[in-house]
Amino acid sequence: MSDFVALYREHFDELVEEITKRVLREAGGMYATLTLDQLRPRVVAGLGALARDLAEPVPHYFGEFWAEMSYHRAREGYTITDVQQTITIVEEVTGRLFHREIGDLAEQLAAIEHLYRACAATRNALFRSFVQANEEVIRTQAAIVQELSSPVIPIYQGILVLPLIGAIDSRRAGQIMEHLLDSITALQADLVLLDVTGVPVIDTGVANYLFQTTQAVRLLGAQVILVGIRPEIAQTMVQLGIDLKTVVAHANLQSGLEYALDQRGLAIQPKV
Repeated sequence: MSDFVALYREHFDELVEEITKRVLREAGGMYATLTLDQLRPRVVAGLGALARDLAEPVPHYFGEFWAEMSYHRAREGYTITDVQQTITIVEEVTGRLFHREIGDLAEQLAAIEHLYRACAATRNALFRSFVQANEEVIRTQAAIVQELSSPVIPIYQGILVLPLIGAIDSRRAGQIMEHLLDSITALQADLVLLDVTGVPVIDTGVANYLFQTTQAVRLLGAQVILVGIRPEIAQTMVQLGIDLKTVVAHANLQSGLEYALDQRGLAIQPKV
């Protein structure tokens, strides 16, 4: 084993240059945005880990290197295909070196087998790392989408607007309510315009959630003004036994805002 490890280290610089150029030419994706000088240090680090693996009976250094690197690469926008292509290039170039320079067939096969084991272990580690990174990215994006889809907007001192957009299920309803109650407390608001214009379907579950929200807000000493209430929404709420006399509702955001300002003794006037 020490003979092919020594051979690998002897040709290390040659391997670095060939692999770097091939990755830039063939890997594509985000790798295509790098320069030779930017990519070369990464290749040096990766091949250094592989050198340690070639001297180990059970390879793991190359896999650990790529597991850490691919985690960050995935979050930077690299695809698993791009990274796998890089490992394939390393495998092909190094394998050709062993074919060319090792004359004894048994030693040649032993070197190539060890190389392939290291690369196979690396691909497994790479897959697990990419899955972990992508799951975290998805969770982060979901949280951002959730926040953007239910933004609490202060429009005047003590007055908030919460425009609801898209379908609302029980999980999202709970998140929206928690976000709203936290915002009321943090911003010391006492009037909330809850705009349901962008909610395509309001069934009994959503209508019940709206009522629960008005009750929870009331416990904080604030008032909900429902805007965007269509006739079918009102009918659904009546069927649930919700007394609409206890709920301030307006057909659109403009009239709801005018009501909220009126509670402050204010009004929107044309500029003179």
